[in-house]
Amino acid sequence: MKYLLKFLLVGLFFINTIYASYDAFSIVVSGVDNILHSATFYNNKLLYGIDFLHFGMNAEFTNTDYYETESSDGGISVNVFMPRLGYRMPVKSINRINTYNQIEGYIILPMVKGKGELEDVVDEIDEEIKDALTLMGLKVSHAVEYEFNHQLSLTGSFGLNWIFWDFTQEEDYDNDYGESSKVELSANLSYTYTMLTLHFKLDDIIR
Repeated sequence: MKYLLKFLLVGLFFINTIYASYDAFSIVVSGVDNILHSATFYNNKLLYGIDFLHFGMNAEFTNTDYYETESSDGGISVNVFMPRLGYRMPVKSINRINTYNQIEGYIILPMVKGKGELEDVVDEIDEEIKDALTLMGLKVSHAVEYEFNHQLSLTGSFGLNWIFWDFTQEEDYDNDYGESSKVELSANLSYTYTMLTLHFKLDDIIR
């Protein structure tokens, strides 16, 4: 089920990105999620975006004995992509104030690569690392928008973010008894958040 949900979410995101133009976008200016949210694009009631995070580490190994000194280096690079796809439902509008309910799903997809002395080590446990770092999430929020004019507005959101994680490791022992082991772990985290965004409407410009 986890892989099916990932496939559907990624597929819908790319279909919407390729075949649908956007008529508005927003940039987060304040909030607990500002680290990961770069920009969100809107096409009518649909919203989508993709965020990127990179982590790199280099290491140098030195071995010295009585006769000589040997040195080598290695490193690890982790690129994390987070595609997001959601739906925004208008609730009420009064003069320049609009309110919305929003639901948004996202996946955290890591890509891990080793180099030098760590290349073989990372390759051996590549799937385990990706499985351990892969997360899914769901956000439900209520947003209030104030329109300065037809193309610029400020939106404040309050919502709940659920993060789901599961990990499975299987191992078959090479013996005549057909022994095997399987470990399944799952966890979830939820927290409330607030977010302030600048919203730009481009429908008149694009058309």
